[in-house]
Amino acid sequence: MNSKQLISRDIELFYNKASEETRLNKGMGVFEFERIKSLIEKYVPSTSSKIIDVGGGTGKYSEWLAKKAHDVYLIEPVLKHIRIAQDRANKLKNKYSVYLGEARNLDFPDNFADVIILHGPLYHIAVSGGILN
Repeated sequence: MNSKQLISRDIELFYNKASEETRLNKGMGVFEFERIKSLIEKYVPSTSSKIIDVGGGTGKYSEWLAKKAHDVYLIEPVLKHIRIAQDRANKLKNKYSVYLGEARNLDFPDNFADVIILHGPLYHIAVSGGILN
């Protein structure tokens, strides 16, 4: 893996072939989206909060949180997802910020966010033994 590649090539190839954008709109993905939203709501104050969505994919959760008036920062290592997430953010009145990056190297100062969401990258850690093999 060269220094410019943030994640393993296998993970990047998988996401370039898969449709992460539609995954949460069908089948069990709908249940997953609604369940994760209910879990997030348990910990996110109803007032505006700073939220970092690490491994935020195409921005589905970031969009939902931005629409609730939160200040959201999406971090994602897959360029395909970055483009989709940015397009999604650009359509919102309360936009969220989109950054290319990965879970092990977050470029935010200490105590920057009220909440950090990190559920996507945990799949890769559990399955492959590490996000950056």
